[in-house]
This record gives sequence, C-alpha cells and structure tokens, in this order.
Amino acid sequence: MAFGGGGYAISRPLAKALAGVLDSCLMRYPNLYGSDARIFSCLAELGVSLTHEPGFHQDDLWGNLFGLLSSHPLSPLISLHHVERMQSIFPNMTKIQALKHLFKAANADPTRISQQTICYDRNNSLSISVAWGYAIQVYEGNIKLPDLITVLRTFEPWDKDKKRPRFMFRTRVESNDPCKKMVAFLKSVDSYGNNVWTNYARYRVGKTCAKDGNKIKNLEEIRVFSRKLDADTRQSQLGLSDWNWLKSASGEFIYKHVYSS
Repeated sequence: MAFGGGGYAISRPLAKALAGVLDSCLMRYPNLYGSDARIFSCLAELGVSLTHEPGFHQDDLWGNLFGLLSSHPLSPLISLHHVERMQSIFPNMTKIQALKHLFKAANADPTRISQQTICYDRNNSLSISVAWGYAIQVYEGNIKLPDLITVLRTFEPWDKDKKRPRFMFRTRVESNDPCKKMVAFLKSVDSYGNNVWTNYARYRVGKTCAKDGNKIKNLEEIRVFSRKLDADTRQSQLGLSDWNWLKSASGEFIYKHVYSS
C-alpha cells in the first residue's frame, strides 16, 4: 500500500473477506483521512498486516524525480503517484511526452524498468550506475557501492515548511563538477523477441570538463543489451548476461563489461 492514494494490492480471497465487512468498518473510522487509511484499518481488523511493496511510489515531493528513479531497487516499478506535480522526468520534454518516452522501455521489458544495476570498469577506473530504461550515470573513479545506491537528493519534501525534511530512506547530495560524472538519458529502444537494446544519449548542461585525460569527457552515447526478464522467475535464478558498450564521440569503444542480472 502506498499511503495517500498511490495504490494498493490485495489478494482475491482477502478482497472477498473485506467486501463482507467493508460498509460497517468504514462507519467506524470517520476520523481517518482518505481511503488508504480506512482500508488499512479494516484489513487490520481482519488480522492482515501491511506488506511493504517497494514498487509503489507515493511521490509527495517537489522538484526533480531523477534521484528516485535512478536508484530504484530490484523490484518492479508499479506506480508513480503525483508525477504531475513534479518536473518532467526527461529533459527537453513535456511531462506527457516524458511518460510516453519511459513507456517505450516499459513496454519492451516492464519487469526491469528503472531497476538499478551497478558495475565497475577497473581498467579505466569508472563506476557505472544503470537505471534500466531511464538513465545511466558514469563516475570518474571507484565509488563505493553504498554511495551509489543511496538516493540522490534532487527533490524537496512535499511540506515545504519543515526545516528538517524526513524521508524513509537515506539521501545524498552530489557535486556538479562535470569532470566527476556524466548522465545519459534514454534515447531509443529496440527489441526482438526476448532481446532488448536500450540506447542512452548524454545530457549536457552548464559547464563542460576541460581536464586532460578525463575518461568521461568525450563519452556521448551508451548502448545496453539485455534479455527480457521473466516475471515468474526469481531473479536469483536468472543466468542472463548483459553487455554494456560505452562509446566516445569519435566512436571508439572505451569500455565493455559483462554483469549478471
């Protein structure tokens, strides 16, 4: 359940049991706000506790949703609530255009959309964070895994009056130094059977890196190959391999990596 209306899912037997007591139960909780709190209380009366589902998102936030979408856990993305209040999730697109663009990847592999995968290029000392079907971040140097999976603070809390915003997850603030990181957003999706190719184009804004020898300075496009996830198969049992190619502006391959999904 995502409190505030972001969605909830219950089993068929539980829905049948709830239907038999719903009218009388709702009468007992007139003081509760919204259907989510009331349904939560009615289910509690039936002895059913809440199960956390990381794919439901009640996005009571302001600003840019990039930090959340680029660090999504290995769980299906089920709902995004209040996205109309946020900035467009893709640059240079309206909110509607951006959502339609995201669905190009979601339609190709709905179970994998936005899930974060971390990999490292030891030869070039690069750290790569892939939010499949959405964006890729490439960092100079070897960044520790706990730092890469911590949500990047690109948004503000819904209640702007609070001096100390409270989130149910850790956040981090990142430097805007163009020599330390580049971001590439989803450009296009190609699929054939169970094979999916997603292409990501670099998004440049503000200052550019002028440092000689910087490995990400000329990196312009990233192409990721993956095989469609089977929603009925546990991820721990998947023996699939994804190949990443990172291209520079000159077309030279500077990085290739295989990781298990």
